[in-house]
Amino acid sequence: MHALYEKIPITPGESFFYRHFRMPRFEMPWHFHRECELTFIMQARGTRYVGDSIERFDDGDLVLLGSSLPHYWWKDSEDTRPAHSIVIQFDGEAICRDLFGLPEAAAIRGLLSLSARGIRFSGATAEEAARAMNRMAKRTGWRRLSLLLDTFGLLAEEGRTGNRYLASAGYSPVLDERDGQRLRAVCKYVNDAYREDIRQARAASLAGLSPAAFSRYFHKRMGKTFEAYVIEVRVGHACRRLIEEDSTIAEIAFATGFNNLSNFNRHFRKLKAMSPSEYRQNIQVHS
Repeated sequence: MHALYEKIPITPGESFFYRHFRMPRFEMPWHFHRECELTFIMQARGTRYVGDSIERFDDGDLVLLGSSLPHYWWKDSEDTRPAHSIVIQFDGEAICRDLFGLPEAAAIRGLLSLSARGIRFSGATAEEAARAMNRMAKRTGWRRLSLLLDTFGLLAEEGRTGNRYLASAGYSPVLDERDGQRLRAVCKYVNDAYREDIRQARAASLAGLSPAAFSRYFHKRMGKTFEAYVIEVRVGHACRRLIEEDSTIAEIAFATGFNNLSNFNRHFRKLKAMSPSEYRQNIQVHS
C-alpha cells in the first residue's frame, strides 16, 4: 500500500499551518507530506498508524511526526463522537534554519531531528503543550508563533521522560548528532547491509573499537544489544514491504536478511505483538 502525497496549504505570510478539525471521522488515508506535523487528538478513539507502528489512541494523544513519515488515524466506528483534533504542520528545515538556529534552541533542533520516527508525548508535559496548542486558535501573527515556540521548548526540555518513539529504527533510521561519527557509521552499515550477513566485528571496526568495547558502547548508546538492533532494523524493513509490496511473507523474510521463516515470524511477533500476516491484514483493512 503506497502512501499518498499531501500538499500542505500554508497561507502566504505565515510560516506554519494551524487548523482545528472537527468531523465525523478522520478523512485523510495513509499519506505523507514534506512538512513536519504536531497533532493533538482532543476527542477520538481508534488506531494510529505511523510508519510501521500500529497502536491504539484515545483522547489526549499528542504526536510529533517528522518530514515524509507516512501516517493515518482511524477512528473506531463504535466511537460516535465527532473526531476533534488540532494539527500544526511546518517546514522543519526552514524553521530550524530561520528560527531555531541560535545556540539556545539546540534542544529543539534535537527534538525535530528525532521526530523522523515519530514521537508520542504523555503526562503533564503533553497536557501543558496541548493547552498551548488550543490557545493558538485565538491568536494570530507573532502571538500565535510565540505559543508555537513555547510548545516546542516545553516538549524539548520537559518532555524527555514522557516521550516514546513510534516507527522502528529500521523504518526510519535516526542518526542523532549526539551519537557521533561512530554510531553514524554503524547505523549506516546496518541499514545498507540488512539483507546480508551482518557482522558485529565489522561494526566494531567501523566504530574504531574492540568487539568488547563496542558491545558496551552500543548498548549504552542505544539501550539494546547490537544483535537486537539488527533484528529491529530488519523487521522495520519487512513492515515497509508488507505495507507496500505484494510479495509473499516468506519472500519478504528472506529479502530482509532472515535465514528462515520461523525465525522471522518469531522475531516479528515479539516486536509487533502480531504475526506478519495479521500485520498486513490490519493495514489492508484500513487502506
